Amino acid sequence: MRHLTAPLVLALSFAAPLAQAASACHVEGQVAGMVINECTQSLQPISDEQLKQQCNGKVPGLEELGGQANARLVPACPSGAKGVCESPMGAQAKIYYYKRSAEELANLQRACEMQRGKWTQP
Repeated sequence: MRHLTAPLVLALSFAAPLAQAASACHVEGQVAGMVINECTQSLQPISDEQLKQQCNGKVPGLEELGGQANARLVPACPSGAKGVCESPMGAQAKIYYYKRSAEELANLQRACEMQRGKWTQP
């Protein structure tokens, strides 16, 4: 799962700081039979245009992995996350994970910590 999340986090974290105070991209779909439901929220301002380019429609690269996911803009990540990874790879972002099993959450926690992120379970 680390490979699916890292590009989105990096895209949001390296965007030039501009207009927006907070922005989020909610991704839902399936990859290799596993449900994907996560939301990345930028902790730094980025322009509406940059966010739309980074979070619009189909998530690239997932079809090659046997899945598909759709990304959409949301004002903020919804409540009810099972786990949160803050600042993975030094990114100014939080990734919220929903609808995950205990085993999946444990794997996501390890991936978060390997990326020097801080893991919390709300």
